[in-house]
Amino acid sequence: MSPRQHVIKLLDLWEKSDAYADVLLKDLFEHSKISAQDRALIQEIFFGVIRWRKRINWILEQFFQGSLKKSPRFVLSILQSSFYQFIYLDRIPAYAVINEAVRIAKYKGGQYWAGKINGILRNYQKNKNNIIFPDINKSPVEAISILYSHPEWLVDRWIKRWGRDETIALCSANNERPPITLRVNRTKISADLLIEKLDKLGVKVSKSKFNENFLRADSLPNLSQFELFQQGLFSIQDESAGLACQLLGAKPGENIVDLCAAPGGKSSYLNELGKNKAIVYSIDQRFSRLKFVRENLKRLGFPDSRIIQADGKNFSCKSVNKILVDAPCSGLGVLSKRVDLKWRRKPEQINELVKLQLELLKNAASIVKRGGALVYSTCTIESQENEEIVIQFLKENKQFQIDSAKKYISENFVSDEGFACTFPHKNGMDGSFAVRLLKVGK
Repeated sequence: MSPRQHVIKLLDLWEKSDAYADVLLKDLFEHSKISAQDRALIQEIFFGVIRWRKRINWILEQFFQGSLKKSPRFVLSILQSSFYQFIYLDRIPAYAVINEAVRIAKYKGGQYWAGKINGILRNYQKNKNNIIFPDINKSPVEAISILYSHPEWLVDRWIKRWGRDETIALCSANNERPPITLRVNRTKISADLLIEKLDKLGVKVSKSKFNENFLRADSLPNLSQFELFQQGLFSIQDESAGLACQLLGAKPGENIVDLCAAPGGKSSYLNELGKNKAIVYSIDQRFSRLKFVRENLKRLGFPDSRIIQADGKNFSCKSVNKILVDAPCSGLGVLSKRVDLKWRRKPEQINELVKLQLELLKNAASIVKRGGALVYSTCTIESQENEEIVIQFLKENKQFQIDSAKKYISENFVSDEGFACTFPHKNGMDGSFAVRLLKVGK
């Protein structure tokens, strides 16, 4: 099966199931013998079509006579993947794209669809400069939604909050390929020595401008075959994800609970910050996800005996010094990494998540001891899940107060209220939120 045939199959599976794109791709690669070069092309086209699907669909509908919705599913997949290559992969000759599309169409649907797709693709090549888009001044929500390939409900929500220009900047950033960031495991190696080792392997990295424990890389080999990764010298983690751990801090001897620990990135970072002498308990409800926590901790050289399967909403233990609530959220700060999340997420889900987030936060409040710290964090940029949650929590829990993030992280990421906030279009990293709360009363 050719790379483009794999893409057509993946797109068909993605459209008719609720599976996430990265899961489908991982499953394909684990069960098929595909070269590294072909894997790269499959991922590029598959993720690219999903990332730009609304804009691509708008364009191809101007060249399709009839109803796309009534056509066989494979027809749309072939056209989407072909248009993506035309528009975003100019290193691939148009004739090669057309020939492969026609070949696959003939195999899947016979001569009729092969001829129809051939005509559509050649028509696009002749008339690609005549495409019409909505007027952004007359219909800003529709225009931005199509031009930057985001759902209208999200665009409308963001325009009301930030205005048109900032929404465009945010949507544009969400469509960029995310940077690759490494977190140095300082219990095993210094940043300088890791840079030296990576350089010898041809992996170019630079130190983060924001956090001495992080590096930025241009590219990385397959991690499962990369010895430095398997030795636990570094982890893959966005710089924004480290902010919550830095706010909480970890000192030798402290008892710390990570209430929503899977897949283990923050639990392992807390162990690193505590020089492997803090007592970090990793809690998660799902046993299947705790497997990833255990694997991460073991690879990095940290004890995996403090992993507990429990529901964070009702988990109880003796009072602890510190607790991290990295709550399940809409994930709308990580859309550059999760290419299909913007299409899977629905506005009503946010209301359901808010209820869960408050329940987790309230339970965490009962676990942390007086004088201790609680950090609430998310990977979303939605105020409903962030600032509004904190305001409501503080109204109901007078024994807590905000401890400004300025004391712990760069002021570049700190709001006037003392919250840690990052945005893709402003900071060049994932969108995130974190707040440090001190328990000052009973």
